[in-house]
Amino acid sequence: MKKIVLQSVTVFALAASASAVSAQSEIDTDGDGLLSYNELLVTYPAMTEENFTAMDTNSDGAIDADEMKVAEEAGMLPSEG
Repeated sequence: MKKIVLQSVTVFALAASASAVSAQSEIDTDGDGLLSYNELLVTYPAMTEENFTAMDTNSDGAIDADEMKVAEEAGMLPSEG
């Protein structure tokens, strides 16, 4: 039973991760693997500079896949347009 539950959790986590990567690649219009404030504005028109800065935990001026995943899990993204 424990093995089945663990496998189910693993599959779910992998699917969620793949979904986040897919969503990020759709938003990443220049294909650099990072999301700029302007790229995020297209999908999230309610995005503010304050939201973006809070998401950009390493302060490099862009959102990478890890930062995007954390922001999604924490409910930090404004509603999509």
